[in-house]
Amino acid sequence: MKAVLLVGHGSRKMASNDQFIQFANMVGQQCDSALFRYAFLELATPSILDEIKICVEEGAKKITVFPLLLLSAGHAKYDIPNELAKAKQLYPNITFQLENPLGMQETLLSILEQRLVEKQYQRDNNSLIVFVGRGSYEKEAIAEFTMISDHLSQRLRPSNVQCCFLVGGETSFEDAINCAKKSHYERIYVLPYLLFNGILLKKIHQSVNSINDERFNVSEPIGSDKKITKLVSQLVNQAL
Repeated sequence: MKAVLLVGHGSRKMASNDQFIQFANMVGQQCDSALFRYAFLELATPSILDEIKICVEEGAKKITVFPLLLLSAGHAKYDIPNELAKAKQLYPNITFQLENPLGMQETLLSILEQRLVEKQYQRDNNSLIVFVGRGSYEKEAIAEFTMISDHLSQRLRPSNVQCCFLVGGETSFEDAINCAKKSHYERIYVLPYLLFNGILLKKIHQSVNSINDERFNVSEPIGSDKKITKLVSQLVNQAL
């Protein structure tokens, strides 16, 4: 029997974890696998190993692990593989298949544009989009986010898109919004590249509020949009 394990990051904020669980349940309803489970990498339960144990007890011989992550950063490259290495030692007769994070997806670009529209976005050269990612010290993740920013910029012309990072990267979020405050733009949209509400989104709002500039408007995260639950379901089913 085949099983699917959808892995979320996990948060100290219960509301963020609840959003992931809701998302996972929506994906599970569209999954072709006989067994669908979800787990958190850290900061919340159930853990990856806890859910793998349940999959094995239910009779799974192959477990496809899908990381619900936007970029190929440290969690996807090291942390989840490390957990699977432990699982392989515990269950040497089980086949584990680790899929890639979401990466560059047209669906995500469409949702990002919709999040701007929800904030009365005006597509002209008087609008600045501060596109903010979680960030990473992994060069691959920074390059991937920069590529997504470039595609978003082409999509939103003639508006200007400035990418920045909460951690790592060439331009910090604080520097980006301070630079934006000094700019001539009439409208400044802060667009978080985050899946759910959580501590990082709270920090973004706090930083923007401290600037006290009416031109700034913070968009909602990607969330459990039907487009992305459909996308993840399709990717999961393709991997089976």
